[in-house]
Amino acid sequence: MDSPVASISVTGGPPLDAKALAAKIEAQAKQINEQEVTIKTLCRQLSHCESDLATHMDLASTLETSLSDSENNSRMQATEFARERDSLNAQLETLRNELQEARRGVVTVPRSIVEEKQSLESRLDEERRAKERARAQLDSRMEELQRRKSKFACI
Repeated sequence: MDSPVASISVTGGPPLDAKALAAKIEAQAKQINEQEVTIKTLCRQLSHCESDLATHMDLASTLETSLSDSENNSRMQATEFARERDSLNAQLETLRNELQEARRGVVTVPRSIVEEKQSLESRLDEERRAKERARAQLDSRMEELQRRKSKFACI
């Protein structure tokens, strides 16, 4: 028994029989199913990508906040370090000035000691000479008294 073959004509193309049409519809259905599976897979991938994007955006936001906090802390530390540096520089300058004064004092003290020693030695020499002059005068008076005494003794 021959089954009647229906033919369908497609505009612009040759007429198709039912088997060919059924095969074409089946191929298109298969292709549609594959495309639906592909679309579902792409939707899942898109969902995962969106989730990853949200996670990465949150992470980027957290990192930006941390960076901002770190920059603020760094600025505060830099300010503290600058203050400490300035304080230490002032202390260093004060200590340098004290050292210079002490060095000047060390140089001045020996000079003043030498000057004082020379002054005392010159006064001592002066006093010795004065004593020697006084002794010489006393000796000369004693001699004169002795001569007078011997004159009186002779008389």
